[in-house]
Amino acid sequence: MRRLAVPGVIVSAAVLVGLAACAAKGPDQQAGGPQTPSPVPITANPSALPVGDTVPTGIVIGGKEMVLYFWGGSPDEPHLDHAWRDRRTGAVEVDQPCAGGYGFFADTMVTEPVRWLDVHQCVTPDGTLIEFGAVFAEPGRVTVQAAGRTVEAKYARWSANPSVTMFWEQRQGKPLPHNIPNGEGRTTPLPPEQYPLVTAYDGKGATIGTIRIRPYASEQKGG
Repeated sequence: MRRLAVPGVIVSAAVLVGLAACAAKGPDQQAGGPQTPSPVPITANPSALPVGDTVPTGIVIGGKEMVLYFWGGSPDEPHLDHAWRDRRTGAVEVDQPCAGGYGFFADTMVTEPVRWLDVHQCVTPDGTLIEFGAVFAEPGRVTVQAAGRTVEAKYARWSANPSVTMFWEQRQGKPLPHNIPNGEGRTTPLPPEQYPLVTAYDGKGATIGTIRIRPYASEQKGG
């Protein structure tokens, strides 16, 4: 194998090619799978302190890393939330730097028997998408499929209840489309295939549940 000489260092060409490929990877090309990040303390919202370990995701926007956590309820009914940790100062705040809003799943698009606790999408200032959520299951793999492309999500078990799994990924793509106006003050989501599909698989690769990330229909509330 040809080697490149650097003063004091011998580096193979294959290694350099591999490093260059890693550096060129976009958000939707990063490896997914199980993660065991070290938890960080979150006290930004004293009325909703974390239950169990927090989960730093490695997704950094404007120098701030997204951290997932659960609060309130019980180990069987947790509330998923997130905060942002400044990588320079370590300060944690709940204000999110995403440029867009969040899309939430619709109950009618959930497969049984897996129970999805939350699924969200946010749009970053550079236009990439962050999608994250939680499922009451212990999948061996979680993917997000949209516009003919599939992204492997990272995931971690919740320390307070390992039967609950948080997952997240960042990818290139278009944000959730707006709902269709359906009369005064009402909107209706587009057909299901227009929205990202999240799939959880067991350790043998069999599908154990799917969900679409889409907004709820809205209705005008009369006074």
